[in-house]
Amino acid sequence: MRRDRPGGRFHERHGDKRDDDRAARPRPAAGTRRRSGAKSPSPVDVAAQQSEGRAWFLSHYDVSRETMQRLDIYVRLLTEWQARFNLVAPSTIGDVWRRHVADAMSLEARLPKFSQVVDLGSGGGLPALVIAACRPDAAVDMVESSHKKAAFLAAAQREMGVTGRVHPIRIETAGARIARADIVTARALAPLADLLAMVAPHISRETRCFFAKGRSHEQEIDAATAHWRFTMLIHRSALEDDSVILELADLAARAD
Repeated sequence: MRRDRPGGRFHERHGDKRDDDRAARPRPAAGTRRRSGAKSPSPVDVAAQQSEGRAWFLSHYDVSRETMQRLDIYVRLLTEWQARFNLVAPSTIGDVWRRHVADAMSLEARLPKFSQVVDLGSGGGLPALVIAACRPDAAVDMVESSHKKAAFLAAAQREMGVTGRVHPIRIETAGARIARADIVTARALAPLADLLAMVAPHISRETRCFFAKGRSHEQEIDAATAHWRFTMLIHRSALEDDSVILELADLAARAD
């Protein structure tokens, strides 16, 4: 469905063959969500949830043995480091396969072939390390200003055996790294208008941006089109009704 708005050309895409092949609209199992502020689950509960989630993941996603090995390493390291400091919301670590890995796979499935991805505000490695696990022959760089989180990302890269570098710097000073990217990604980082302001000085019109957004994406799009022109595809999430992946290109500041 095509949607025309001031400032750019918009297309809304609800799914394509590749997405259908990977997951037939899977949803988190009942009872896996926790209320905000809920007590963190015990290690035993986490292990049990993760075992169930891994079985669910294998039943919905067709990945190679090597990719699954890399994802297993990622989940193990994420769980170990999460005990030291928060990389994801504590209440979601048990449901990591559904809430985080599968969500990142939805974005990875949209990416074309690339040589270099730069992920902004990588935090706990989502979606960057999941993309790297699925595309081991391409480079996935991560920009993360927290040195503790950057140390985790570097350790995970090494143990997973994936290609790329971790840049423990602020996004505002990462222009040279962003400029080398074929694709720029971000998940739950900043409003769309702010993201575009971060990347616009450094990317070409051909660079494609993939930004994972939640229920406020319509308002963010409206705010962004007041200052930017771009083409965009809206990919509806296979996991959450209110979530989308925004695929943008031809980015330019509005002159008027």
